[in-house]
Amino acid sequence: MVMSDLKIVIGLGNPGEKYRNTRHNAGYMALAVLAEKKGFNDPCRSKKALISKGKVEGYPVILAWPTVYMNLSGSAAAELLNFYKVPLERLLVIHDDMDLPVGRLKACSGGGSAGHNGLVSLMEEIGEGFDRLRIGIGRPDRAAFGGDWSPYVLAPFNSLEVEAFDQSLQTAALASAAWISHGLPTCQRRANVRPPKPPKEGQPGGPSEAGSPEPGRLEVPEGRTD
Repeated sequence: MVMSDLKIVIGLGNPGEKYRNTRHNAGYMALAVLAEKKGFNDPCRSKKALISKGKVEGYPVILAWPTVYMNLSGSAAAELLNFYKVPLERLLVIHDDMDLPVGRLKACSGGGSAGHNGLVSLMEEIGEGFDRLRIGIGRPDRAAFGGDWSPYVLAPFNSLEVEAFDQSLQTAALASAAWISHGLPTCQRRANVRPPKPPKEGQPGGPSEAGSPEPGRLEVPEGRTD
């Protein structure tokens, strides 16, 4: 199947309820926001992903949530690119990034994996030349985790981070839409800006443990079977 102008946007994450609200699923959640904002239909199942087809400002695009685990994300991406005959330069991957603080985004093209298992898999399967939208999840103190980041990335955001993270999802959705319709430079102008610092706990407008919303309120679609 060939569509000359088709683009693909993949949100990285782990499937299953256990991982739904975790930091590592930031890509899943941002893509769900984009789908909601642009009125995409509920996704259907392909072999290794949930996909939803639609248009953004008239430009055809496939939104994809891999249904394999993070370290196998490349196999899902390769399957989609091969089936739809989409070149690497028309792929955007949305993923979490510990090198950015919560609330920050950065759009770029290419680069290394920084140890991110999903990116490692993608680079092994399809190469490095795809565009990326990085969503900050923050980096904890190394001493607290002994260099093993799994417990951190597989945990939800804490109450003081939720507001900044939720706002970054909204911005990520708009930046992704800009990538679809206008390309990477416009996406970068949307994404690569510093958000205002959130008020500290106890200040007017600041978060508190009692009044904090639940993290990851936006649902990732379950997908149809047709």
